[in-house]
Amino acid sequence: MKYIGWLIFNLLLCHLVFAQPVKIIFDTDMDSDVDDVGALAMLHGFANLGEAEILGVMVSSLNPWSPGAVDVINTYYDRPGIPIGAVQRFGVYHKSKYARRLCDEFKPGVKLGEDMPEATVLYRKILSSQPDTSVVVVTVGDLTNLSKLLNTRADQFSELNGIELVRKKVKRLVCMGGRYPEDRDPAPWGNFKPDPRSTQHVVTAWPTRIYFTGGGAFADSVPTGKVFFQEKYKRTPMAYAYKWFLDGWKRNWHHSADIIAVYVAVRGHLPYFRLEERGYNHIFEDGTNLWRFEPDDERQYLISEFAEGVHPKAIAERFDSLMVAQRPAK
Repeated sequence: MKYIGWLIFNLLLCHLVFAQPVKIIFDTDMDSDVDDVGALAMLHGFANLGEAEILGVMVSSLNPWSPGAVDVINTYYDRPGIPIGAVQRFGVYHKSKYARRLCDEFKPGVKLGEDMPEATVLYRKILSSQPDTSVVVVTVGDLTNLSKLLNTRADQFSELNGIELVRKKVKRLVCMGGRYPEDRDPAPWGNFKPDPRSTQHVVTAWPTRIYFTGGGAFADSVPTGKVFFQEKYKRTPMAYAYKWFLDGWKRNWHHSADIIAVYVAVRGHLPYFRLEERGYNHIFEDGTNLWRFEPDDERQYLISEFAEGVHPKAIAERFDSLMVAQRPAK
């Protein structure tokens, strides 16, 4: 038994040592909620641990300071060269309690969204340069950029159209959006309802596997962000964003909807979450959604429940530590 335990330990150790980092494109609105900030922080934590390679960040919001807020966070984590793309003209505008203030506080004069590369052009440039079926796309904002990507035609980067390029280069899509088993509230909040046409298009036409992760009570059960109120981190851009967003809430934590999606994109659903393999995500014309078990769509999976015996508070502590993970000492 001891030998078997030793063998399992060493196999796991070899996997951690030799596993290649997951190639990630992160698509975010970075405006109306602050878990986007925590999600990008976690992604940089995974990059610091050698588990993720951030190929680019796309912004789906027309808020002109949202891409700048991304730039501020990337710069804090010493990755100012990560390409940032922004939706242009046709998109959704959201107000933000922190995007402009982060730019003013940490990087005055940062480029506005209209001065950034157009997101679908940058998507095509990045995807065309990557090995086949190697890229994981994780979206925690409106699905506007992804819908536009699917509609693109051949260009200087690739002779393939959008659907063909995604099918060739993307391994899977992790999509944070909706509440499960259903969300029929027509109020235009969340990631699916502000641009429902794009949501329907992506959910039905995306050619690779899609792993949906849920919000609502599921995400509320994992209270993250407390780490940024510690003395060591309270002067970071992330701490400022959480403080400004939570002003008046009388608490030092927030839900983990987008953060869960990033975890799943890099490490998968285990050991914390249960994977639902049956059914599909039905998107109504107003962007509301319902998870239906029939007919089954082999492309679509759902992560909106905890694995047996897992305590959400323990997940929150682990997620907080990942958001501030440092590079190993040389």
